[in-house]
Amino acid sequence: MSDVDGQAGGRGMRGDRSAGTGMTWPPTQPFALVLERARRLDHVAVSLLYRRFLPVVYRFTLARVADVHLAEDITADVFMVMVEQIDATRAQDELGLAAWLLGIARNKVAQHFRRLRARQETQSKLPDGAESLSALAEGDPLEIITARESWSEVVAALQLLTEDQRTVVLYRCVLGFSAEAVGELLGKQAGTVRGLQYRALASLARHIGISERAAAPARQGRGHHRASR
Repeated sequence: MSDVDGQAGGRGMRGDRSAGTGMTWPPTQPFALVLERARRLDHVAVSLLYRRFLPVVYRFTLARVADVHLAEDITADVFMVMVEQIDATRAQDELGLAAWLLGIARNKVAQHFRRLRARQETQSKLPDGAESLSALAEGDPLEIITARESWSEVVAALQLLTEDQRTVVLYRCVLGFSAEAVGELLGKQAGTVRGLQYRALASLARHIGISERAAAPARQGRGHHRASR
């Protein structure tokens, strides 16, 4: 990824210099304003949220179902729910909305496997990958963020982090930017960013009851969604 400019949370993205890298956030519109308009089902605002969060929802889902077409179907279902329920979500910033959407995706994946099990005589007949959720979760930052059925528990835990830690979780672990790009955003060295990531995920793991060994691999920057360098 190339340079990242902007601020996490309700302050939105400003001074975006990342044209052509997949960044779609308009520098003139703070996130809180886009979210407010999306709650009123403004088509442009809803489209902006879809473009912003589609990649992470799809990657999260594909890692768990290991089937492209199924992942596409579940991802589409997630954004249908977003449109139907966005006026009710209590999310106020990018990280809160990401946690909400990924929580929906997690539940959709779980529903898929429950239906699959109901159609099978034994779990041994499940397709490859169906029983590997716990293995996939090992060291996966997104699993830490979506570890509870109630996303509000995760959001409450996120609020206990420092602002820098929340920014690192958003850009490194959710949106997949490199430590170098996030370091430029924060005015810090890449190694400092990785340390913030490790401490943030360890803190989240403690607060929401996940084993800290799931957060440990992030210390070396080995989260599930490593950005390209």
